[in-house]
Amino acid sequence: MTVRLLCVGSYTAEEGAAGITVLREHADGAFDRVSELALPDCSWLAWHPRLPVVYTVHERAEGAVSAVALRPDGSVDTVLGTVSTGGAEPCHLAVTPDARHLLVANYGSGSAAVVALDEHGAPTARTDLAEHSGTGPVEDRQEGPHAHMVTLGPGGGTVAVTDLGSDTLWSYTLTGDGRLERLAASRLPAGTGPRQLVRTGDPARAHVVAELAAGLLTVAEEAPGVFSVLASAPASRHAGDNLPAQFSLAADGRLGLLSNRGPDTIAVFDLTSATPVAIAEHPLDAAWPRHFAVAGDRVHVAAQQADAVVTLRLDTGTGRLTETGRLRISAPACVAPGPAAG
Repeated sequence: MTVRLLCVGSYTAEEGAAGITVLREHADGAFDRVSELALPDCSWLAWHPRLPVVYTVHERAEGAVSAVALRPDGSVDTVLGTVSTGGAEPCHLAVTPDARHLLVANYGSGSAAVVALDEHGAPTARTDLAEHSGTGPVEDRQEGPHAHMVTLGPGGGTVAVTDLGSDTLWSYTLTGDGRLERLAASRLPAGTGPRQLVRTGDPARAHVVAELAAGLLTVAEEAPGVFSVLASAPASRHAGDNLPAQFSLAADGRLGLLSNRGPDTIAVFDLTSATPVAIAEHPLDAAWPRHFAVAGDRVHVAAQQADAVVTLRLDTGTGRLTETGRLRISAPACVAPGPAAG
């Protein structure tokens, strides 16, 4: 029977809330709760590309990242190390394909950090810190830079930093010794509030989650690190306030899924034309879907304010989503599926 480990990262303000919860998912969709780890404010997780190691941010005023080694059954082996990110409230990280570096977005201070990794996947030292500046028209959210995501280019040689605070995509070359060399700064329409940049199978095209403008943008990469807007679509069909959060592609890349906080839905878009076309929108009945992960035909949603991870099944032909289960976990912020194993 095929099983998969699923790590859930949580905010830990509530007493007794675990930073990381490790689940084992079976082929029939059932979950076993394997282990918990008391680390602070683990709002984003990412797996090492080859080793049973999970990385987490600690979204606090003095930001840090940690690496956690897991045993084959999903139980926690050890914390391999913790390194300061050099900024405040880190909220996203990514591992380079060669597993030599970790890239981190510091939301609170608006900077992007590079952390070196050793051959065991342990963080050793911060090798660079790129600081940004700028503001936007939304005064309570854009009073300064707010780096929300780091996106690696093909092969991991370039890095794009999505800055919600200044409506900018900052682009860099990542050197072999872990330095960030500025390539370009691409300005988006004022008040966009870019949260994520997600690349597609087309190396010249990507999508941007416009958190403050409540939309989904399609952008062209005209030259390495230089982006321009091609099209946009509303994030949700529902009226009222909306802060879209997570965008992910289905396995074949034809469909894109976007979570909407406020309407509390997952919208499904057809991405085969020049402009994203909404074809379905699933009401979650679970508040504040901050993040979700697509694993095959399953979609695991971290509904932060509902204290629940909701699992859906995706019909890739119609875009329809059907709930198959939910599990209570305090303040879940991120879901990170590991590789499937027999």
